[in-house]
Amino acid sequence: MPPATRTPTRDLLLAFAQIAALGIFVSLSVLFTQWIFNDPGEMGTAGDFTSFWTASELTLQGRAADAYSEPPHFAAQKALFRNQDRGYLTFMYPPTYLLLCLPLALVPFATMAAIWIVTTTAAWFAAILALLRPRYAVLFLAYPAVFTNAGYGQNGALSGALLGGAAWALDRRPVFAGVCIGLLSYKPHMGLLLPLALAITRRWRCFLTAAATVAVLCVLTTLVIGPDIWSAYAGRGPDARRWLESDDTSYLEKWITLFGAVRLHGGGLGLAYALQAFAGVLAGGAVLASVRRDTQGVAIIAAVTAAIPFCSPFMLEYDLMILAVPMAWLIAEGTRTGFLRGELASILFAWFAPALFKVTLWQNAFKLLVLLSTATLLLAVLRRIRTERNPA
Repeated sequence: MPPATRTPTRDLLLAFAQIAALGIFVSLSVLFTQWIFNDPGEMGTAGDFTSFWTASELTLQGRAADAYSEPPHFAAQKALFRNQDRGYLTFMYPPTYLLLCLPLALVPFATMAAIWIVTTTAAWFAAILALLRPRYAVLFLAYPAVFTNAGYGQNGALSGALLGGAAWALDRRPVFAGVCIGLLSYKPHMGLLLPLALAITRRWRCFLTAAATVAVLCVLTTLVIGPDIWSAYAGRGPDARRWLESDDTSYLEKWITLFGAVRLHGGGLGLAYALQAFAGVLAGGAVLASVRRDTQGVAIIAAVTAAIPFCSPFMLEYDLMILAVPMAWLIAEGTRTGFLRGELASILFAWFAPALFKVTLWQNAFKLLVLLSTATLLLAVLRRIRTERNPA
């Protein structure tokens, strides 16, 4: 299909969409800022950031191991907020993430929460700008996952920025791409496919740089925080499994994986694990079978990113930020060479999926649409890769 030609009507529609995206982004940004600063003691907006900030506070006090122990960590959270009825926000991340969070508590909570949201979202948008022309990238400011992630005060934008940076740099700056992938090790379950994809496509400089980045982070964490932090983290294993296998529907409603959907709708653990494993093998195998040494680096990362929700049982709705990477690549290729049949529909479906995920009608049936949208996005990416390799 030839690339779409520009017409006055098309340009007018794009300009309207750009203005609408900017309006939505600015309006909600102002609201979120007011909510954070007007009454931070209620732990509403950016509430999940509490876990990161109090973990930093404990570490700066020389009590880093307490970040992995519920009683002292929960006590620090209660001391921060007036609302004592809120539940405990656990810290399950590897100690390397604790190192990255270390400076957070040097700044008051509300101010640091705003800084965190602004800087990580800006990094994510910079990655989208690198993948896509500005006239289209600005539309991503209205991507619903942006506001979901900001509302939680979470790290979905950081994950998306690292994957987007790796996508842009894999062919241009493989060492930089390796650093991005190595930093993503703060969420190791997101990187299950990345080493395999890099090895299959023989991106060895990136592969080795990523491994070296992880090693350096581990050494720095040990030197700065202390070696005992690793045993404290390892001792959190049983609690992590308990959280993973929880049947609390208020918690499962936030999951975007097949495992979470099965559990939310009453399925047993065995069925949930089996279906998630099957989906992971199927999606991962399809990605690895599609990429080759001559595949564009951005296409490799786009395919791996689109498959991540199927390869990990634990992902929450703010993690949908990462799907902007495959969407941006599809839009970039579509505007350059023409969109394939159904490709725009797949992009739009994935775009609105974070909003549809909020709908709880018919016993949360709408939440299943996020799985369908992610699957169609992955298929669109794989089809685009195969089509560009063999146009016939």
